[in-house]
Amino acid sequence: MPTIDTRWNLLSHRSVILENRALRVVVLPELGGRIWSIVYKPRDRELLWHNPRIPPQKAPFGAPFDNVWSGAWEEMFPTPAPGVINGETYPDHGEVWSLAWDATTESQQESVTLQLRCETPISAIRMEKRITLREGEARLEVAYSLTNLSQSDFPFLFALHPAFQVTPRCRLDFPPMSVELEPTYPGSLVGVQSPFAWPFATRGGKPVDLRIVQPDSSGEVYFFYGTNFREGWCAITDTRERLTRGLVFSPEVFRSCWLFATYGGWRNYQVAILEPCTSYPQQIEQAIQKGQASTLPKGGKLETTVVFQVQEGLSSVSGLGTDGSFREVPSSLAGRGRLQARTRESCSVEPLPGNAQSRCGRRTNP
Repeated sequence: MPTIDTRWNLLSHRSVILENRALRVVVLPELGGRIWSIVYKPRDRELLWHNPRIPPQKAPFGAPFDNVWSGAWEEMFPTPAPGVINGETYPDHGEVWSLAWDATTESQQESVTLQLRCETPISAIRMEKRITLREGEARLEVAYSLTNLSQSDFPFLFALHPAFQVTPRCRLDFPPMSVELEPTYPGSLVGVQSPFAWPFATRGGKPVDLRIVQPDSSGEVYFFYGTNFREGWCAITDTRERLTRGLVFSPEVFRSCWLFATYGGWRNYQVAILEPCTSYPQQIEQAIQKGQASTLPKGGKLETTVVFQVQEGLSSVSGLGTDGSFREVPSSLAGRGRLQARTRESCSVEPLPGNAQSRCGRRTNP
C-alpha cells in the first residue's frame, strides 16, 4: 500500500514523502508547497529539474523569482510577470510560490493524500492543492481549488510551473496547436513570424523542429504560448530509454500551454518548463485588456485536477487513450479523429457566508 511520511527534513525544510511501488514524491510545504522531487523508482530516475547552483530556500515575499529559483514544480498566481490587478501591484511570478502552505495528510488503504492550503496576502484568494498517490500507479493526481474571498471579481492568470530534466535524446510533444511568440522575449526565435503551427518554426528560411531538445552547447532558448488545442496534455520522452513523463489537464480550464526551454541559452541552464496556463500573455494587464484573462467572481470557486504520469515503451506521444494514458499514434493515422482525454475537472458554484453570489466565468480562446 502507498505511504506518506512527515518525519523528514530537506536542508532544514519540512518535507513530506508520498511513495508507492512506482513513484517517490517529495513535497516542501514551507517553500511554496512545491513538489520538489518525483522519482520513477523502476528506473531510479529523477524526473524534475533542480537548479545546480541555487538550493531550495525560503524567499521573502516579492523576491525576484529568477535569482532564487531552485527548480522543481510550483505554481504562478495571479500573474507570471509583475503586474497590476484592480489597482494592486503583484510580484514576479505571483503570490503563492514564496508562501508557506499549511499541510495535512490523509491515508487510506489504496491511496495517500497531502492537502496543502494557503491564502494570498494581496488578492485574498484561498488556494488548495490535494496531491494524491494511489497504489500501483505511476500517476500523481494534483487537484486544485481557488476560492475568491474578496469583495470583488478578480481577473487572473493561473499557471503550473514544473521544470523537467532534459537531454538531447529527449523530445517534446504537444497536441496540434498554434504557437505565438512572446514579443518581449523571442529568445532564439527572434525574427520568426508567429503564429505558426506546432512544431515547426521558420527561421532564416529554414524549418526549426521545436520537438528536438538541443545540447547545452547550442545556446538556444525558446519561450512561447501554445493555443487553440483540443486535447489538454504535454509530454517529454527520453527516446533512448523509451520513458515518457507528462501532464494531462483540462483544456477548458488551461486554455494555453507555454514552453520555456533553455538549452544553455539562459544562465547556462539545461531545462524545459511545460506550463499549462489559464490564458496568455504573461503580462496580466494585456490579458485583461484583450479579454483573455480568466475571472474568479466574488465568492466563486474554480476546481480542476491535473494528472502527472509516467509511461514506458513510447518513443513519442501523439495523443491520449480513452483511459487518459499517453499514446504513440502512427503518423499515417494522426489527424483521423480526435482521441478523447480523461481529465477530471469542474467549475463549481459554492456560495460563501453572507449570501455571496458565486459563479465561474469562462471565455473561449481568442
